[in-house]
Amino acid sequence: MAIIVMRVSVNFQDERLDLEVPDDRVIADWRGPSGLSIPDFRQRLLEALETPRDYPALRLAVVPGDHVLIALDDEVPEVKTVLEVTCRILQEAGVEPEGITVLVPPEAKPRLVSAMPEGIALVAHDRDDRAGLAYLASTADGRRVYLNRLLTDADFVLPIGRLGYDRALGYRGPWSTLSPGLSDAEAIERYRAQVNDAIPKPDRPSPGLTESAEVSWLLGSQFHLGVVAGASGAVEVVAGLESSVREQGARAVDAAWRFLAPARADLVVVGIGRPGQATDLDRLAVGLATATRLVQRGGKIVALSRAEGVIGPALQRLIEVGDPRTGPSALRGREAAPDYPAALQLARALAWADVYLLSALDREVAEDLSMIVLDRAEEARRLVTSSPSCLFVSFADQVQADVADES
Repeated sequence: MAIIVMRVSVNFQDERLDLEVPDDRVIADWRGPSGLSIPDFRQRLLEALETPRDYPALRLAVVPGDHVLIALDDEVPEVKTVLEVTCRILQEAGVEPEGITVLVPPEAKPRLVSAMPEGIALVAHDRDDRAGLAYLASTADGRRVYLNRLLTDADFVLPIGRLGYDRALGYRGPWSTLSPGLSDAEAIERYRAQVNDAIPKPDRPSPGLTESAEVSWLLGSQFHLGVVAGASGAVEVVAGLESSVREQGARAVDAAWRFLAPARADLVVVGIGRPGQATDLDRLAVGLATATRLVQRGGKIVALSRAEGVIGPALQRLIEVGDPRTGPSALRGREAAPDYPAALQLARALAWADVYLLSALDREVAEDLSMIVLDRAEEARRLVTSSPSCLFVSFADQVQADVADES
């Protein structure tokens, strides 16, 4: 009987690896949703802001002379279009350009300068600057909430966030842009300690998501804007009342990015990284966590990326341990380390399967972390050729993957 060859491809950052594999070895090939064209996205955005869910139009939410604070997640797709359309609506409603401030995470400011509309101020949040933080209120659990002072001083706060999966909250969005995104260092540490492998469900919000939404309510931030990314560009826009955006946003993310594989595979090849963006170690770890949910125990993971970054204290601990099987337990007590979430997910992947890595990391560093280094993406071909079953996932750092008989 003739062998039928299937053409598959794995996308990672701005690159792609094309492969030819006998179709009886391919369990699945997942590439992510295609994004809207810029004109279609602009129209979808305008419609969402004019007819939001359970809330008046954005133009009716402000009055002339208001000081508007846009809390912006720097991972929002098509961010230049989002800012252009949003700021124009605000100005047409009577808000002066000098009355609009865009507040972003500290590391995001250099990347966003070119996306700013003329006359709009761009400010970077500093979570370690106590003078720049203001006490908001205490949560129902008694935790004191501190946010950037610009948020508490504004007449109107508009959070804009990328709708997607989050390893601590379950779902990220405009709410997480505010908290923990623009909160204090203590909130960030608490967020890191909540990292888990649970499959998020729209009707069962995690404790972290519930608290993040509570902070939005305490701030009085009711109008939220969320954007679902595609494999490139954006695929959906959700605007309106915070609770409605949270509910509909989670369902939109699931529709775009939830992948159910029919079975686990001996070899899982994942592409990690978004087009046009650098890939850090956090994104690498999330992609490896996706692969871990799809590969058989003792199998092989091929991670294609250009990931780079500094080895922090938690990852250094993994290097010191040496044996990847004991890695997760060795990280106890390191929960406050900035790289703890990445180290935990990497440790779990290494304890489950052999990891072959293409990255921009120094070879010695990758090998010290118990990974097998690939010098070129094409080296994955020999592993695919020798594996009885394979599964291919592009943009593995964005997808929520599960196996049909385990879901």
